[in-house]
Amino acid sequence: MLQLERLALREFRAEDLPNVFYGLSHPEVIKHYGIHYASEEDCRAQMRWFDDIRADGSGLWLALETREDGRFLGAVGISSWSEQHHCAELGYWLLPEHWGRGYMREALRGFLRLAYRRFPLNRVYAQVEVDNLGSGKLLRSVGFTLEGVSRECEWKDGRYLSLANYALLRAEHEAEDGGDE
Repeated sequence: MLQLERLALREFRAEDLPNVFYGLSHPEVIKHYGIHYASEEDCRAQMRWFDDIRADGSGLWLALETREDGRFLGAVGISSWSEQHHCAELGYWLLPEHWGRGYMREALRGFLRLAYRRFPLNRVYAQVEVDNLGSGKLLRSVGFTLEGVSRECEWKDGRYLSLANYALLRAEHEAEDGGDE
């Protein structure tokens, strides 16, 4: 669907299930992620969700793979598309063995370009656990602005979590992306 320098972003396929389960059950991935699965069978719900939001137009999630050898790396997408407010929520995850190589930064830049073209978006937002410093740094590196912190707004693993709220407006994206919209 989308060819980048080192990556391809594509729709999910049924054979991605083991990789999606591996990612969404991996302790390092789910440490800062709101979803996790205990079995491949349970993870089928995630695969159906990817299909459902694409079909109903409420979002788009894509698999990340290397262009060189088609190795599955993770996922990136938007959901909760609001036609009224022209905004959607960004999410992403990467298998830990691929962290620190700039893959997600490349994926986000390419995916955001696609999302702003495909949806009449004005605003893409992301919520990040405040202690997930790497994710906050990543978002800032692709042009997102920290808008504030929602203090102790979620309950996870027996404690309240605070979430950092980031957003990227269309005009900021266009400036960051060189205005080639």
